[in-house]
Amino acid sequence: MSHEPPDAGGRRAEQGRHTEFTGGDMFKFRCHEGLECFNRCCRDINIFLSPYDVLRLSRKLGLPTGDFLTRFTIRMQPGKGGFPVVIIKMREDADLQCPFLTPRGCSVYNERPWSCRMAPVEIRGGDRYGFAFDTGHCRGLLEDREWTVAQWMENQGSDKYQQLEIGFRDIPEKLRFTGFPDLDAHIREMFFMACYDLDMFRRYILGGGFQQAFGVDDDTAARLRRDDVALLQYGFTWLAGDFNLRRSLEIRNEVFGR
Repeated sequence: MSHEPPDAGGRRAEQGRHTEFTGGDMFKFRCHEGLECFNRCCRDINIFLSPYDVLRLSRKLGLPTGDFLTRFTIRMQPGKGGFPVVIIKMREDADLQCPFLTPRGCSVYNERPWSCRMAPVEIRGGDRYGFAFDTGHCRGLLEDREWTVAQWMENQGSDKYQQLEIGFRDIPEKLRFTGFPDLDAHIREMFFMACYDLDMFRRYILGGGFQQAFGVDDDTAARLRRDDVALLQYGFTWLAGDFNLRRSLEIRNEVFGR
């Protein structure tokens, strides 16, 4: 069971932001249209997008990744020593609601972001989990349906993300900055392109001398030309292991004319 102290009457206290539980504990939650708070959690909130989120959403909407990023996201830079992250751009003309929200719920539900799939569960590290909301904001926490974290992730389809994005977690430890602002700006652009702007990355690796410079054989190039997920995973591997600053600059200038 989740680690909730009983109230003065001996009953278990309501779940909320104070709640903490492990992956093996049970928690209660169910979201449905009958709740008075339905759609409330989709307003005025930072929804971070993973690389796989950007890929899935752009394909769902029939947009090139660059167009999707421009229209629906904000790029954030967490300090000089960090890599850019992407959040959904809330609608300023509609009470800061998610651009994909409709009166009946999420219009991209099948391709919704990982953070939306996990909600209301938040990861607190070291096999510790909690809730992002209190019951005043999320009435679904008062429902009786029980889950473990693994059951919830499987039900929401978020368990697949961890396998698909394994290499993404390795990049910050292995791709190092130089301390020179112009070169570090280039490294960040390469990171952003390979992880988020996949259509531009495909042009980058297939439109110039990338294949020869980084030893991409013809069979691999053919797979990267047609397979988005393979291209995404190749980008993770390239950034974390095969990235070469000088060669990447040369190919950028060759392909994009900079």
